[in-house]
Amino acid sequence: MTPPQEPERDPQVPGHELSGPWRPTTIDYAFWSGIASAVVGFAILAASFLLVSDAELQAVLEETAAQGQPITMDQARSIYNAVLVMVVVIVVVIAALWIMFLFFMRRGRNWARIVITVIGAVWILLTIPSVAGGSIVASLLSLLQLLAVAATIAFAYLAPSNQYFQLGRHR
Repeated sequence: MTPPQEPERDPQVPGHELSGPWRPTTIDYAFWSGIASAVVGFAILAASFLLVSDAELQAVLEETAAQGQPITMDQARSIYNAVLVMVVVIVVVIAALWIMFLFFMRRGRNWARIVITVIGAVWILLTIPSVAGGSIVASLLSLLQLLAVAATIAFAYLAPSNQYFQLGRHR
């Protein structure tokens, strides 16, 4: 008795297309661009909090004193640390949702592509002012994030990606 033979396959067709659903590289590029945008977002967050100086905290102290509610430097640092924790929690939740939608898009879910498009468009609109103002580090990171989000959306709508989502409707 002879062992079973492997079915012959066309050398032009990659192996992953025979074993599972076909996914174009444009979807992978969209996915990784989206991941990069989240990573850059955390870099922006870190840079924003690391670049706050004692002089800026002193300006906050003077402003609160001018409003009749003086606080000490220790109180200002405590408030600053509490705000830092709240912002980090909010950013982690937003990043987790963004990454979850990226995974759904990567699996061919058109609704996730639409959600990413809407969130990405809002994200771009909210990032534009950060590119124009602020420190040079924050501006460059904001520009990098804006480009990564734009690339995520653009790759998700290229012709191979559109074909992938159309095939997903019939699965």
